[in-house]
Amino acid sequence: MKLFLSIILSFITIGFFIILIISTIDREGSQGRPGLNEVSGTAEVKFEVFNKIYENNIYGNEISYDEYDAIVLDFWASWCPPCIQEAETLAEGYKDWKDKNVKFIGVALWDNENSIKNFIEKYGLQYDVFMDNDGKYAIEYGVKALPEKFFINNKGKIVNKYIGPINEVELKNLIEETIKNNELP
Repeated sequence: MKLFLSIILSFITIGFFIILIISTIDREGSQGRPGLNEVSGTAEVKFEVFNKIYENNIYGNEISYDEYDAIVLDFWASWCPPCIQEAETLAEGYKDWKDKNVKFIGVALWDNENSIKNFIEKYGLQYDVFMDNDGKYAIEYGVKALPEKFFINNKGKIVNKYIGPINEVELKNLIEETIKNNELP
């Protein structure tokens, strides 16, 4: 049974990498180099429901989903230049929004623990970050390249998807739009 599961997981991982490569080579799309989103902007949301991620963060603590008005779910990696470009924006954004019930969750993709911890320390990230080395969550959310962010309202609806490095104005606008979406039926 373990061998069967290993084979299936291997096929899923290989399939994800094939999709990633094909989707990022297409120059007519919004991706830059293979695996990196260098062009920024909102993108079509392919599905609307946020499935909570029940993982421990990089330090072994459980990620909680206590009351929140919005979640910013960010897929990134420490080796990704556009992710490095937006790191300070996200760190400051978290500080600005943490007392307003906005939760930030970082999903470090294809990375290693030491690099992630060094990145967290260097850029002052104070929000939960966990590793997704097998790409399970990236596949679930249809991540094609890094960085990609999902903005989720308090009803668990994915309101927006943003690809590429984000700036302070876009981050603020998307969080505010997500919170306003809480009030809609």
